[in-house]
Amino acid sequence: MKKIVLFTLGSIFLIFITIIIFAFILSFKVVKQNTDKINEGLKKEFAQIVRIPDVVGPNFKSLGKVSYKWDMITNENEVTPVEFIHDTAIARNQNKIIAMLQMPQNADPSIFHKVIPAVVSDTRTVLAIEDPEDANLGPNEQIGYNGVELNHSSSGKVIEIVWEFNKEKLVKGSQVYYDKLYEYPEWLVKNLYTIQQSTLLFLKP
Repeated sequence: MKKIVLFTLGSIFLIFITIIIFAFILSFKVVKQNTDKINEGLKKEFAQIVRIPDVVGPNFKSLGKVSYKWDMITNENEVTPVEFIHDTAIARNQNKIIAMLQMPQNADPSIFHKVIPAVVSDTRTVLAIEDPEDANLGPNEQIGYNGVELNHSSSGKVIEIVWEFNKEKLVKGSQVYYDKLYEYPEWLVKNLYTIQQSTLLFLKP
């Protein structure tokens, strides 16, 4: 009887270890590789609206959002941080992707306003900020967004620019990577993403 119990416990332990190893393999080989490809593809697409320096990597990543943050310098040597945040739309039921350039908290709106033309590559949006009375914030067929929203500080300076895209138009070049993730249940993808993120955080020097 004792041997049967030990054999059963040993089998359960081996199955558990096998599941853990398989989960680690999936988390890196499937989830990490494909989410990285999706984020790379989105960064290239967003170059049409925002100039993210090549040397700047994400300062924050989750399964649903990615953020880039860097400093800009004016001609008067004034420095201001800027932050670009976008959805990944990895969730199956998410059909819109929101991209947002914003002034981080405690930054100076007047300095942020000065660097917008150097950061924003979407000419129509820049013109809308410079000439609000003649602003065209509607759909842009060439770039592919549905519209633009400008949010202002109390002093009237633009401190946040929001673009809305249809997911299907924006991710055409990356659809294959979305499809690879969609082969698995959404709850499993979320848990596997958490595993690889926690592992990378633990191994970070």
